[in-house]
Amino acid sequence: MVSQIVNQMEALKKSCRRIFFQPKLRLMVRVYASVFSAGILFTCHLHAQISPGELSAAHANLEGISNCTQCHTVGKALSNANCLRCHTEIDSRVKQHTGFHATIGSKECAECHQEHLGRTFRIVKFDTTTFDHASVGFRLEGKHRTIGCRQCHAPDKIVAKDVQKLSNAQKQNTYLGLSPTCASCHQDIHKGQFTQACSSCHSSAHWKPADNFSHDRTRYALTGKHKTVNCYSCHKATLGDEKTIRFTRLEFSSCASCHADPHKGRFRQPCASCHTTDDFHRIVKAEFNHAETQFPLLGKHASVKCSQCHESNPKKKNISGELGFHITKFRLCMDCHADAHAGQFAQRADKGKCEACHTVAGFTPAEFTLSDHQKTRFPLTGGHIAVPCVSCHLEGKVKAKSTRQFRWNGKITCTTCHNDVHKGQFESMMTNGCETCHSTERWQALSFSHERTKFPLRGKHAEIACSKCHTQPTDPALPVQYVGLTMVCSSCHHDEHEGQFAVNEFTNCSRCHSAASWKDLTFNHNTQSSFPLTGKHAEVACEKCHKKVVMNKRTVALYKPLGTQCVDCHSDKI
Repeated sequence: MVSQIVNQMEALKKSCRRIFFQPKLRLMVRVYASVFSAGILFTCHLHAQISPGELSAAHANLEGISNCTQCHTVGKALSNANCLRCHTEIDSRVKQHTGFHATIGSKECAECHQEHLGRTFRIVKFDTTTFDHASVGFRLEGKHRTIGCRQCHAPDKIVAKDVQKLSNAQKQNTYLGLSPTCASCHQDIHKGQFTQACSSCHSSAHWKPADNFSHDRTRYALTGKHKTVNCYSCHKATLGDEKTIRFTRLEFSSCASCHADPHKGRFRQPCASCHTTDDFHRIVKAEFNHAETQFPLLGKHASVKCSQCHESNPKKKNISGELGFHITKFRLCMDCHADAHAGQFAQRADKGKCEACHTVAGFTPAEFTLSDHQKTRFPLTGGHIAVPCVSCHLEGKVKAKSTRQFRWNGKITCTTCHNDVHKGQFESMMTNGCETCHSTERWQALSFSHERTKFPLRGKHAEIACSKCHTQPTDPALPVQYVGLTMVCSSCHHDEHEGQFAVNEFTNCSRCHSAASWKDLTFNHNTQSSFPLTGKHAEVACEKCHKKVVMNKRTVALYKPLGTQCVDCHSDKI
């Protein structure tokens, strides 16, 4: 704008030059020139006052003096009315006294959302650690407290029509438009079987178990063993597909609705005439006591169905005519149970006797203690002590049988259980396997020292996290690189001088900078340049000579090439 006015002034001088010395017109030209000069100064001052800085990226489309009045009212302070004229979705909620902005009183928008601080400035600063979600009508409880904001505040979960009209970019950043109902975020896995609110059975602490549900409120109150039965044993996936569990309209008029008749219809009496829900094996009518046999039922054996041991055998019928109750071989566990370990412990002194580790109270947990494990070839230390057995003893094939593996042949190393996350980078350097740098106490507790490498950490390098230099490749299948990294500055840092000091395509930053701080310069203009600073030159600020220029689309200070003649910096004013 200023350059245009200057050009107009020059044109005016040329057109008036022939009449300038006429006495009557001289005063008029001087007044006209003064007015133009004042206009130049006023225009420059006005532009600086109206445009204190660039707008943020969100308001970039409003950049320019012609757009100022879209937000600012001439002669008045910036008002909320101007902001809400565009942000109608917030305006409607404030008027309805809902949402966050309706809770903050009469604050001006500009108190929280500042502008003219540049494209990258964040005008919305939202601190999730201090925000009280209950203030907007939805208290975060249970699992809701642990999930990220954007898992709920996502474009596909917006139901408010005014927010749905926003652009895709705006919907990515907004927190408006959600519904507080469960179904707005969660799929109804019951496929409409229930009309009650989800909270009548479930809580936000966890989906399963349904803490608020009580079977006593249904038409079938649970008694005896029914109280401990897994829900899915009765409520199976039968509602139109293989995944949806049926909870309503189940048949339960008799025991046979759920249970098969182990007596094959031999008895016409109802099941309750002999059995109770407390224990199927407690025969009420016959008052049978298994403790009086050679095999008293202890532990888990007391809860096993009769038919699991007394299988159907036509040649050995008892008075019921169905089950064979006479068993001749029952002294050893393996008389009834298959060896779950496929003979892995057969070489022990007790021949792999089950009772050495297990009891009739249950196959798991085993009675094999930590002190027992310390006597094996692999004593547990550090974090290994807290690891569940099944994390190491995995399901596999032992002698062609599927079972958990408890015995290994050969040497046991870290890679027996753990993958080498470094993909063999340190194979030639490790003197004691993984424990050269790591211990069982904690994977992150390293005994590694960078001083032993070719790149000792000095200055700021000693303060940054390892991951800043040793980054995760974009391909997750590749490991973090530790070996073979280049040690030149530009391998990690962008060349702020855009190659002005590069030699053979590499810039040796340490010639001028130290690792203590980028601004801690070791550069000496007198010894490291062709232009020693003498006299007044030693007092001049660097940027007076090294002006800003654009290189590779970036604004940088120009250091090379730079003229060293006086006229290169000083104009001839004589």
